[in-house]
Amino acid sequence: MMMMVLLLSVTIVNAKDIRTLVVTTTPQMHCQNCENRVKNNLKDAKGIKSVETSVENQTVTIQYDAKKTNEETLIKAFEGFGFNARKLADGEKITKEEHKCKGESEGGCGE
Repeated sequence: MMMMVLLLSVTIVNAKDIRTLVVTTTPQMHCQNCENRVKNNLKDAKGIKSVETSVENQTVTIQYDAKKTNEETLIKAFEGFGFNARKLADGEKITKEEHKCKGESEGGCGE
């Protein structure tokens, strides 16, 4: 019985606190290259479990371990690769701006 209590205690202590953060970016993501830039720059950040992007919805959905990072740190990380990020309110929708990426045919957005 004591062993089970000890095992349960260890499991609770080691439990991860996985949370979800949904942000939008400025400038907006316009193409696959923009999405890849966001994903590639966030994927190895401390505490990140997954990153999903949507050009259509203008969202970046980040699953993270709250014991290793926090929303403020994740939002600030976007500045390191040319974006600003803002947390979306529940149910908030972003309208995608019309945009033709410069150099898109060469594989780069170039804004």
